[in-house]
Parts: sequence; C-alpha cells; structure tokens
Amino acid sequence: MSCACLPAAWAAGPELGVIQAAVPADVMADYERFLNRRDPLSISDFSGPYSRRDVVEVVLLHQALALGGWQHPLQFVDMPSGERLLREISSGRLICSATTYWQQDIAGPGAGTGQGVMLSRPMIQMGEFEAGLYTVESNRRAMSARTLADVQGLSVLSNRNWVVDWATLEQLGISRRQHVTNWELMPRMVAAGRADLLLAPFQATPDLSLTVGNVRLLPIPGLKIALRGTRHYLLAREHPEGFGLRSALDGGLQRLLQQGVVRKAYTQSGFFNARTASWTRL
Repeated sequence: MSCACLPAAWAAGPELGVIQAAVPADVMADYERFLNRRDPLSISDFSGPYSRRDVVEVVLLHQALALGGWQHPLQFVDMPSGERLLREISSGRLICSATTYWQQDIAGPGAGTGQGVMLSRPMIQMGEFEAGLYTVESNRRAMSARTLADVQGLSVLSNRNWVVDWATLEQLGISRRQHVTNWELMPRMVAAGRADLLLAPFQATPDLSLTVGNVRLLPIPGLKIALRGTRHYLLAREHPEGFGLRSALDGGLQRLLQQGVVRKAYTQSGFFNARTASWTRL
C-alpha cells in the first residue's frame, strides 16, 4: 500500500486505481515531517519530533490496513476543515478519514448528513481522552489558575462543531467560549491575547509544550479536562470500496489493539501521559 499527499485545492480525478482519504492539512504537514521519508509500515517507535495523537493515528491507519489485507494504493487529500472533511466522506467522494473523530461529531451542528458515514471500531475508549488547558507562558492569570472557579473566569477558544469539546466546556460552566472554525488560527489568537486558552491533548515534549507554527503553548499546571466519548476513523458508506475498507481496517485494528501497538503509539506520542496522571480533573 502506498500513499501520497495532494493539496486541498487539487481538483482533478485520482490516478487510476488510487483511492483517496481525507486528512486535516496541519496533520498532514506534521505527519510528513514525522515520517522523514520512512515507510509508515516500518515504524515501531512512535516518539520523536512532530509526534502527536493525530499524527500517529495516520501511521496506525496504514499499519491496520496492511494487517487487514487492504491492497489498494491510498492517496491523502488535505482538508481545510473538519466540516469539509465530513462532507467529502459523507458523499463518498473520499473513502475515509486518516485521523479519528468523536462519535458525537457525526450528528453535531454543521456536520451535514451523517447517514453516509460509518465508524471504525473505537480507537479511544470512553473516559480515556484527557486534554490540557493550553495557554502562552506570558499569560500569568491563566497559568496561575488552580481551581475550576479560576478557569471559569478565563476565555476559551473552541469550535461549536466539536460537539464533545463544546459541551464539556458548557458543562464546566465556562461561559466565555469563542467559536473558531480553523484550528491553526486558535494558537495565534491566544498568543495575541484575544483569548486565554484552548483545549489540546497532552504532548510528549519534555515540558508538555505544544508548538503550532511559531506559537508555543503550555498547559496550565495541575489541571486537566476529561472528554467523554469514543473516537473512530470515519468511513464512507457511499464509496464503492467503503465496506471493504471497513472490514480490512477493523480486522487490522483488532490485531494492533491486541498487540498493544495502539496504546504504545498513544503513550509515546504523549497522548496517554503518565506525567499528568495525578493532575486534577475538572
């Protein structure tokens, strides 16, 4: 199985016999840097520069499909937003997502029709997803927050189409929520002081820092948020190879899960993070 990446603006049809999958543009950029020309099927150590949850999920997709006997070349197409990605899969134009999404996102506002979307077996189980509250180091008010009441006084960037994230912030009583559709814009807005923080998975960096473009963010020490739900790869019901891919993917994922490869990948990428195990869940 081979892969290639095409820009979001690419409009011609795919090469003969090539099946196209969707991946967020920022993930694709870091995925290529993480691979550094390595074969994704050869990777057994998921740590290192540019490793993060969604990057290793692209690697795991390759490995699971290979284990499941999938034979078609797979070609990635950059997606500028989650909403666009879901529309392309719902319509059957693209066969699957290369990263996972909340089950609740399929029926969420702005999702369009979820009837054309199937889910893989869960990659992240209920209660496993923990996020940090990321801000810039210079934001002393945010960095000194130690209680839920402190956090409730801060402003948070999110996307209302991220159903689980938005609902969790609402349930926590965080009223100053600002809707932003573009993930890559959020860190720049935090750095510019237009909001205090955003939610992001913990990182494998020594100080848990997250760098997006030229912006370096740190989690508020000692605090974390649990996001409830299961996360899955999205598969196109309307694509002629959609059911075949689901069969291969689920078979391969079952083997990766049994072998401990999925947990290893999430741990080495910093997503399952022992350093935050004792932090307070808000």
